[in-house]
Amino acid sequence: MIDAGRRLSLKHRLIFYLGGIAFATASYCIGLWAYAAESASWGDADAYRKIVDNLLDGFQSHQLTFFAWEIVCVAVTILIGYLFDREARNRRKAEEQANIDGLTGVYNHRFFQERMSVEIDRANRFRRIVSLVMFDVDDFKRYNDTWGHQDGDKLLVLFSALCGQCIRSIDSLARYGGEEFVVILPEADEDEAFAVAERVREATEKETVAAFGKDKGATVSAGVACYPKHAVTRHGLILNADAALYSAKRSGKNQSHIYEREHHKPYRAASSHVHPLLSTDEDIDAFETLGATVDAQDSYARGHSSAVSRHAAVLGERLGMSAEEIGNLRVAALLHDIGKIGTPREILEKDTPLRQDEWKLIENHAGLGSRILTRLQQMSSIGPGVKHHHERYDGKGYPGGLAGKGIPLLARIIAIADAYDAMTSPRSYRPAMSHEKAIEELRNCSGAQFDPELVESFIESLAEEPAEQEEAA
Repeated sequence: MIDAGRRLSLKHRLIFYLGGIAFATASYCIGLWAYAAESASWGDADAYRKIVDNLLDGFQSHQLTFFAWEIVCVAVTILIGYLFDREARNRRKAEEQANIDGLTGVYNHRFFQERMSVEIDRANRFRRIVSLVMFDVDDFKRYNDTWGHQDGDKLLVLFSALCGQCIRSIDSLARYGGEEFVVILPEADEDEAFAVAERVREATEKETVAAFGKDKGATVSAGVACYPKHAVTRHGLILNADAALYSAKRSGKNQSHIYEREHHKPYRAASSHVHPLLSTDEDIDAFETLGATVDAQDSYARGHSSAVSRHAAVLGERLGMSAEEIGNLRVAALLHDIGKIGTPREILEKDTPLRQDEWKLIENHAGLGSRILTRLQQMSSIGPGVKHHHERYDGKGYPGGLAGKGIPLLARIIAIADAYDAMTSPRSYRPAMSHEKAIEELRNCSGAQFDPELVESFIESLAEEPAEQEEAA
C-alpha cells in the first residue's frame, strides 16, 4: 500500500498508468461481450457469433472507438495520479510546517520530543547509544536589549546554520525554545558529542564576530548527556543535559560540559532556591494546619493544599531531589495559595464569570503569598516557588511573565500538581474531571503552560502514589 504522505515514485506511476490501460482494455472487452449478448437477445444470432468467434475482428472494426476509450481511461488515471501527488505534497508540506521552527528553519520542540522518543526506543531495542547536546546562547537577553530583537533573531538564524554545518546528516537539530537548541546524535558516545559541541561553540565565537562585528559577537554554552550511561529515559537524558549546560553557564559560560552527577546539586539549588525548612514532625503538622486554613477560605478547595503537596513530593522524589529539597517542596506546595487569605470568599466561590477587577484580586494572591512568606526569615527561601506557580512555560503567565527554565523548579512542579488536583476536584463552576481527562489536558498544555519534561515525569509519578499512601497509612 502506498503511503498517502508520499508522492508516487516512477515505478508506482508506471504501474498506475498500466493499470489504466488494462482497465480500458478489460472494460472494452466486457462492453463487446455485453453488446453480443444484447444482440442475441434481439434475435441477431449472426452478430453474436461474429463477436464471440472473432474478438480480434471486433477490435479492428472498432479501432477508433477503442483507442478513444483507451485515451479517456489513461487521462482519468493521469488526473487521479496528479490529484494524489498534490494531496501528498500538501500533506507533507503541512507536516513539515508543523515540525519546523518559523524563524530558524530547523526542527521545533514538538519534533524534538517525538524524535527523542524514537531514538531512545531504538537505542533500547538494539542496545545502542544516543547522545544529546543542549546549547544556550550566552547572555541572549542582554544581546536583545543592547542590539534589538531583529539582530537577536539574526543571531539565532546564524547559530542554527552553524550547528547544521557542524553535525552529521543523521543528527537532528531542533530549537528547544527561545535561545536554546538541541542536537540528537544517534550512535555517538559522550566524547563524540562533546567534540560536536566544541566545534559548534568555536564556530559560533568566530563566525558571529565575522558576521556582525567584534562588538556584536556571541558565545554559547553546551551540556552533553549520553544514553544509557547518564540516563535511561528521555526525560532523564534531557534533564541531565540541561544540568550539564547549567554547570557550563555557572562555570563562566562559553564552554561545554559532559554530565556528571554532582552537576545536579548546584542546578537544583539554583532552580528551586531551597534551604532546609522542616526539622520536626511538629513543623509539618503546623504547615499542614496552615494549608488547611487557607483551603477553608473556599468550600470547594478542602484538602487541596495537602493533595498538591503530596503530588509534588512524589514528583520531587522521581526527579532525584534530596530529602531537604523535597521537604521545602512540600512546604511550598502546602502554602502555595496562602495569598488567598486576602481574597474575599465570595469571589473564590463565585459560579459566574469574574469581572476584570475580580480577576485582578485572584491573580494578586500569588504575589501576596510570596510577600507574606518573605516577611518570615525561615520562609523566604520558598517565596519564589509560591510567587511563580502561576507562570506559564511560554511566558504568558503571571505575576512576572517568566518563561521556560527561568521559572523556579519548585514553581514549575507546583503548577503541574496544582492544576491536576484542581481538575480532578469539583469546583463551583464545573464538576470534577476524570483522571484520564486531566492527564490528557496536562499533555495538551505541555510546552505552553507546563514544563514538558516535568509533565511526563509527573504522569509517571502518579502511578507511584497509591502504594506510598498505603505505606503511610
